[in-house]
Amino acid sequence: MSDEQGNSRILNAEELRADMLSNIFGNQPLYGLDEEYAFFYDETNNVRKFWIRDDGFNENPKNFVLGGIVHKKSKPLDGIEELVSSLYIQKSAKEIKFNQLATGSYLGVLNSKKIMTLLEWLIAKGVFIHYTNFNILYWSLVDIVDSLWEAPELRQYMPYVMHIKGELFNLANTDLDSLATLLKKYRFPNVQRSESYSFMIEFSNLLESVVKVPQSDISELVINMIRRGAKLTELPFSSDNEDDVLVDGFDILFQRPIYIYPNSSHTFDNETEVQDALGNTQFEFKGRLVEYSFVDSLECLEVQLSDGICGLLGSHFNFLEDHSVEELIVIKENLNPAQRKTLSLLRELIDISDAQSNGFCHRISPMDSDYKNDFFLHDRPLPEHLV
Repeated sequence: MSDEQGNSRILNAEELRADMLSNIFGNQPLYGLDEEYAFFYDETNNVRKFWIRDDGFNENPKNFVLGGIVHKKSKPLDGIEELVSSLYIQKSAKEIKFNQLATGSYLGVLNSKKIMTLLEWLIAKGVFIHYTNFNILYWSLVDIVDSLWEAPELRQYMPYVMHIKGELFNLANTDLDSLATLLKKYRFPNVQRSESYSFMIEFSNLLESVVKVPQSDISELVINMIRRGAKLTELPFSSDNEDDVLVDGFDILFQRPIYIYPNSSHTFDNETEVQDALGNTQFEFKGRLVEYSFVDSLECLEVQLSDGICGLLGSHFNFLEDHSVEELIVIKENLNPAQRKTLSLLRELIDISDAQSNGFCHRISPMDSDYKNDFFLHDRPLPEHLV
């Protein structure tokens, strides 16, 4: 996959993206990837590293969002200065930041006239948005399910893998204090082979202790699968890792759009740890290197606008995680006109972006979280198991 040239590491973008083009967990293969775009990025809720301390998780699990604005290179972006002027940013501010556009809770953010102005401007200019929404706790736990496929009798459930992973997260997320205590006890994700049985039994007991009564079919299946998985001699994806470290960095999320969109340029806000992790890594596509760089946001208005988009999306996705379906139904019914308009603009912008390329919007999150998003933002009906 890679060759060494001087001090650079060269990765083959064609190979890296080959398995992703089919988008096996999506509704259709990825499209719109090979046009020339200019991507700009910022991020929000960047904890940089997620681990378990003696007193629990080092950070309250939130959704990390990497994203921003993107436009066709054939359609250069102009008029940003006029937008900045219309946003009435304080003269003392050195750059545009999300907290200058909106503050407070997500519902307060939806009331912001500045956010509304930004979304309207992007739509009018034909600018797209892109994002990766990454649920760090979900990502930390799903390897447990992937280890279960080592048991031949459990492979019959592989077609339901996303449902199983989603329900595992739903149950584990119910009691974070007990979850952190259990994971710390077994140095997860470095469960010793001699302790895999006791870990899986205790984990299944924890899930059973929080499950709603009567159990749903999917809850019962997940708990039984974990118990049957206790018979495995090892958990291949939850062993031989660093003790207690659930997420050791986000550099793989920065890499993904680079090789998914290899004909484009990618401009990231300076992020020291990601830059250190990438080192001198380059991505080659059909004989040429993919263009990517890290810049000081003070010198790039497009990155500053990306901060506003990331802040909005981070607030949106964490709001969905923090509320039950029942609560979201009531909240949505009681939105005021300004909040409804902002949601409508965000929905329109995402729909336009998705029509251009369905790789722009990427989520690594539980299925039920995606259903919440589809309901609250896109007015799609909720599945029966959530109503």
